[in-house]
Amino acid sequence: MISTSWSDWGRSEPVALTPVSGGLINESFRAEFGSGEFVFAQRVNRGVFRDLDAIEQNLILLRASPASELVVNPILRRDGGIHDAGGWRIQPWIHEVAQHAAPYDCGQFWGRFNRLLNERPAPWKTVLPDFHSAALRWDQWANVRQMVPIDYSRLKSELENLAPTFLKLESKLMPAVQHHDAKRANMILSEQGFRAIDLDTLQPGYLGSDFADLVRSMAAVRAEDDPKENSADPETVRELWEGYVNGWPEAAVHEDTVSLMPAYLSWVQSLRFATDAANGNTYYRIDYPEHNWVRAQNQLELVRSLLKLTRFTV
Repeated sequence: MISTSWSDWGRSEPVALTPVSGGLINESFRAEFGSGEFVFAQRVNRGVFRDLDAIEQNLILLRASPASELVVNPILRRDGGIHDAGGWRIQPWIHEVAQHAAPYDCGQFWGRFNRLLNERPAPWKTVLPDFHSAALRWDQWANVRQMVPIDYSRLKSELENLAPTFLKLESKLMPAVQHHDAKRANMILSEQGFRAIDLDTLQPGYLGSDFADLVRSMAAVRAEDDPKENSADPETVRELWEGYVNGWPEAAVHEDTVSLMPAYLSWVQSLRFATDAANGNTYYRIDYPEHNWVRAQNQLELVRSLLKLTRFTV
């Protein structure tokens, strides 16, 4: 089940291994040892994360950064590294004391995490190039846009009408190191407070990307594949923003761009769903033929709602 040498981490063979569900990319287990210790064991999906060395360096840099206190750090191997040759790593098993967290508290945590992450320069590596780049996704769309069925011509037009807005916005975005998957599910509330997990996507990016992910995951009134009309809850967006700038006051200086990032990222996501649908559904798993078109429409509706909240007109 796990092909690694536990002695590399100074451990004997575990007495029990239990699969951990919920993750969509990496393979995860809870390992129990005879001493009574539990650890979280995970293998990085090399099909998605091809540069394991970049992840390794970023996690080592993170251990030495001020943000280290806000994450669950991996347990080092005896050679000082984190991953073995197969991409396995382990970290302490954290018992979550509560599941609920208010939007303000989540915003404050990710704001503080972003602040500490960017407090001093470090040679952070890029793990997934152009991960939140609108220009990249627009170029990919250009290759398939002629294959869009006529039934989705209105969706196509709306996506393309918004392109100048978000491509122009990308040219103004400030660089910043971000988690790139900031959401409640990637926070653990331990007895010592919140801790960030799933750190493989941590890399240089755009200021506001984490706030955008937080809004998309917490303020949307419907799941991203719900065929009913989607929108953003204004009160949740407000609480997330107030918490975020409390954790990272500097973000308020760039409010004109950061406040548009949730709409920007929702448009990028809509474009990705539509691109995959037009390309034959080769990337995202689907449950029925129109699934990705439904997702694209859902995220486009979220874009409209978010733009209204920022009183931005196109």
